[in-house]
Amino acid sequence: MRIYFSAAHPCMLRLGGAAAGACGEIAKFADIEGELLAEFLPTEGDLLPLTLLLGDAFYARPPRCCDVYRYDRGADVYAARFAPREGGLRVLAQVRAGALLVSVFSAGGQAQAALDGKKPNLVPLPSAKTYTAETLEAGGQIFAALRCFGRAGTHLLLFNEEGDCVWNEEATDVAGGDAVTVRRLCPDIAGHTITRVLRPEGGGLREIGRTVQAREGFDLCALPAALLPFALFEELLAGGDPAPCLAPSLAEKLPLLKEYLGDFCKVTIPREIFYLTHGAVNAAGLVYRRAENLFDIRFFAADLADGKICNIRPVE
Repeated sequence: MRIYFSAAHPCMLRLGGAAAGACGEIAKFADIEGELLAEFLPTEGDLLPLTLLLGDAFYARPPRCCDVYRYDRGADVYAARFAPREGGLRVLAQVRAGALLVSVFSAGGQAQAALDGKKPNLVPLPSAKTYTAETLEAGGQIFAALRCFGRAGTHLLLFNEEGDCVWNEEATDVAGGDAVTVRRLCPDIAGHTITRVLRPEGGGLREIGRTVQAREGFDLCALPAALLPFALFEELLAGGDPAPCLAPSLAEKLPLLKEYLGDFCKVTIPREIFYLTHGAVNAAGLVYRRAENLFDIRFFAADLADGKICNIRPVE
């Protein structure tokens, strides 16, 4: 089983007690069978090391400090959350939205939002470099808007005055007015911009409009054949229209195709072990969330005829 190791901070990696080199955002790999102790030693002295016992139990339920992506013949282990050596509590942001006071703080390396109002609560926040808090008025209601600016993008949380979390997803920016308008810029091949309009209703938000637009000048059909599978799946993920790159026989089965692929949350490039196992297959990896920090990756290949995708099949 080939394991790829990466980390949110530069680290020295130790496997089975032996030095295995430096790792960070660029992954290192090792072929591992059975249980093995993996240690991430941050080069930043203010961070505590992480020690993981790799094995069946780990891959089934990894600790919260790391994100694990499982796939055929391998897995990615990403050391995502390190605790600081010094304890204590740091207030990062604070906002009052009507009767609700929201305080963002960090304790032991974990950022949380403390809600002080009708429904006192502590809400864990995504790991990020910067946190901001502000009020948002929309549809005659007021919300507390928290933004978490992280490595992979910006995560937005919206709380109503009752303290209910009514939005908890990635978003590039948000605006109020008659309704809540959330916009997300996708880091995909097409450079999609997804705009969603949500109306405050019954204590929550109801989507009343959605648009998906590729960057100016993008032509899905003009892509090289090697990129078409990735572009197709990213178009489906964004909620766009992939029909231009599909053969007519497949385009008419688009609803069935969406159902067949299921609810994936990301499209990724296969690791080297995939090509060593399956050869030069024109395939993409679809990421499915199984738990907060646990993901499965399934690989799907695209067959082309006359420059159009005519079939999608799993690679196992």
